[in-house]
Amino acid sequence: MKKIFLSFAIIGAFVIAFGIHGHAVWAGEADVLIDVLEKKGVLTPEEAKDAAAEVKKAEAETTPAELPKGLKGISIGGTYFLEYYHKDFDDDSIEDFGSFKVERAYLTIKKKFAPWFSSRLTADITYDSKRGDAGADASEVGWEFRLKYAYGKFDFKDIGGSSVNLSSEVGLVHTFSDDYDSALWPYRCQGKHYLDRHSLMSSADFGLNAKLELGSMDKDFKKKVSKKYAAKWGGIWLGAYNGSGYNKSEVNDNKVVEAGIYIRPLNMIKFLEGFRIGVQYMDGESNALLAGGSPNQYANWEITQFMASYQHEYFTIMGQIYDGKGEDTATDEADREGYNIAGFVRMPFHKPLRIFARYDIYDDDASAANTDKDEKTSIYGISYDLTKGVMPWVAIEKKDFEDSADGDDYDMFQVGLQIKF
Repeated sequence: MKKIFLSFAIIGAFVIAFGIHGHAVWAGEADVLIDVLEKKGVLTPEEAKDAAAEVKKAEAETTPAELPKGLKGISIGGTYFLEYYHKDFDDDSIEDFGSFKVERAYLTIKKKFAPWFSSRLTADITYDSKRGDAGADASEVGWEFRLKYAYGKFDFKDIGGSSVNLSSEVGLVHTFSDDYDSALWPYRCQGKHYLDRHSLMSSADFGLNAKLELGSMDKDFKKKVSKKYAAKWGGIWLGAYNGSGYNKSEVNDNKVVEAGIYIRPLNMIKFLEGFRIGVQYMDGESNALLAGGSPNQYANWEITQFMASYQHEYFTIMGQIYDGKGEDTATDEADREGYNIAGFVRMPFHKPLRIFARYDIYDDDASAANTDKDEKTSIYGISYDLTKGVMPWVAIEKKDFEDSADGDDYDMFQVGLQIKF
């Protein structure tokens, strides 16, 4: 009896020890040990059979369930912008308004097919109230399920053994300015980026793009500052899109073309490696007919934008100067101009705590005969990185229209929660 007990103890210890390193190894080795003990007469054939059964049972209990082939390489993520806001209008005849809302809810599924090819599907679940729109259809009020991104992505890293990377998206894809701004400004939860905020260009569109990155910043920069747009020397972006954006239908055969270039001119100086400058150009036709134009004549639509930014472990500052003509759905070809400056600072004594501010001006008619059309937006706020992917924030947004016909001045208080996973 003591020999039998000792034999099972030896087998058990053997199983546990090898189980730490991998069940595929210890199962076969345990069978060999059982055979040796049986041949030496320590175990009877029946006892050896029972011991082998116990080993198989233990192996089954420690073997992780294998994913079906179709689910391998799949990841699921999401982004939620949750907030309460209160809007106080300067005009006392307009009733103030406040509400809890889900500003955005994105659900993303990614699939990795090969090191060089993947896909992404992002659903944008949003509430469309059409509140105050002339002729709004009450049946359209409510939650909408629409696509934000749906593309296949080719990704070639370290081409020819160099540090040159090339990627391309095909389908419902990113546009340059919004993707570039998102890599610098982590407060999309408070409000849209500059071009998207003023309906100058959508954050996503149907078409294709290609991004070339030259070199790579070191691991320390990527860990402490940013992994996005972290090319050491700079990069080039080319794109061709419908121009209607992800939430509108295409109405003509014109396709807008876009190019973006950015460089790090001072990357050889450690303290200035975060400095980056760039330019964006876009040309095409609006998705609306030109007012007063000939039949089937669509308004011209152009964007030229100069960008500069500096990223550091404890702060980021960015600026944009915009000059253009028309908008994505404008019926006119009026010259437009504006600029945006924004920044945030991490508290050195407590890095999760940040303060941020943003100021932008937009003039939707920059002609010499019309100089009082500026729309000014000021934003001030504070945020806290509660844990990875969870950021509560508070902000005050002030809007001023020089021409009251363009809109109503207001002060808006916001308190929100951004969740990413």
